[in-house]
Amino acid sequence: MAALISLSLSKTQVKADLKALRALLDDPKKPDLHERNDILPFFKDRPHLCAFMGTYNPNIVDYKRISLAREFDIFGDHIADLAVGDTSNHEYCFIEFEDASENSIFKKAPKLTPEWSVRFEHGFSQLVDWILWIENSKGTSAFVNRFNAHSIRYNMLLVIGRDKHIGNQGLKDRLNWRTDQVVVASKKFNCITFDKLYEDLSQRLEFLIG
Repeated sequence: MAALISLSLSKTQVKADLKALRALLDDPKKPDLHERNDILPFFKDRPHLCAFMGTYNPNIVDYKRISLAREFDIFGDHIADLAVGDTSNHEYCFIEFEDASENSIFKKAPKLTPEWSVRFEHGFSQLVDWILWIENSKGTSAFVNRFNAHSIRYNMLLVIGRDKHIGNQGLKDRLNWRTDQVVVASKKFNCITFDKLYEDLSQRLEFLIG
């Protein structure tokens, strides 16, 4: 089981990591980004950028002792690509990365209202299952061993796809609505593209760890 490790967030390093993320997104040789070959290796080498993704849980506030783990065991055979936590306040964000390709979010079909893609529904369903396992495991010895607490507070983040592949504003509105309105077991879901991830973190950097 991947254990949570602590680090003190470096603003300088996060800036450098965001620059690298922008370069990856702009690379003409990589019109599509694949989870295993591109995305996971990129974030594996950038723990400070990973830790800063904890800002998607606004209750994570201690970035001098932020904790994170890659391939974090959520009980059973459920593995989060990334877990970020403010362990002193028992606040966490659990993160799933998916591909960033043309069909990652919506199916390409001759319909006025395209269906959600298999990839998106797979990633979203994984997060729902994580909540089930976390909630059912509260108070157990396995739970305490993972989080050093009998209960935690948390939300979920799915990062998938690219803005350029979504197309019209109506599809963007559907994705935004899912982030704004969908709550499962009182847990907030954020569903964003990799472009949105870059924009959000770039804007937050100056304010949150000035």
